[in-house]
Amino acid sequence: MAWVRYGMWDRWRDLTRFRLACEMALASYRVYVNGFPVTSTAPLVIADPAGSNFKCDLADFTAILNNDQQLYRVLFPSYVALIEDLGRELVETLSTTKGVPRTAFPGLETAASIEQAAEHWITGTAVEAWGAVILKLGGRRWSGFKGGRRGVVEAVIVRNLCAHGIPVYNQKALNRLAAASAPSQTLPALGDPIVLDRAAFSRHVGALRGFGRAMAASVANLPDVP
Repeated sequence: MAWVRYGMWDRWRDLTRFRLACEMALASYRVYVNGFPVTSTAPLVIADPAGSNFKCDLADFTAILNNDQQLYRVLFPSYVALIEDLGRELVETLSTTKGVPRTAFPGLETAASIEQAAEHWITGTAVEAWGAVILKLGGRRWSGFKGGRRGVVEAVIVRNLCAHGIPVYNQKALNRLAAASAPSQTLPALGDPIVLDRAAFSRHVGALRGFGRAMAASVANLPDVP
């Protein structure tokens, strides 16, 4: 089986290194701040040493500092974006190198350049639809990696909700998740909070990574068309 290292994986590597650096830096800083030998009962205020107008009560500052979810809510959308960019590149490869006609991608523009058409198709089509097309063209299935379709759709739903500042599962998200789930898989309840702690973050990223590898392998192993 051929292995093609698409450029996206270098950016995935760098993002993961940055995530680890952030985790280590925050862990160290938490020990420092949580260990302040404060005995005064007077209010303590944290100010920005760079000179901005930011001020915050120390108790509020430590509360948010100790909340892991804040970091992962910031980082997670970048992982989803990388998978979408990989999908775009794979559509281009399938069209230009593997000889797959544009008609194989429902809704793909025919008049625009393949670069522009692929970008619009990936960003304007649900991941469960474009992912299914790419996997099928390479003879792969959602069941070929951990998390499968449910895991990938859930990851994208969480990204979308977080990106729009929605802290809970709404009906639209639940309907989409239900359509991507097996009968045996449980669903959150309407209004349940979005949890993106380290465990949930790792699960979502793992599903996306497996999805990316399955797609990349399926395309790489198709024969080139002269």
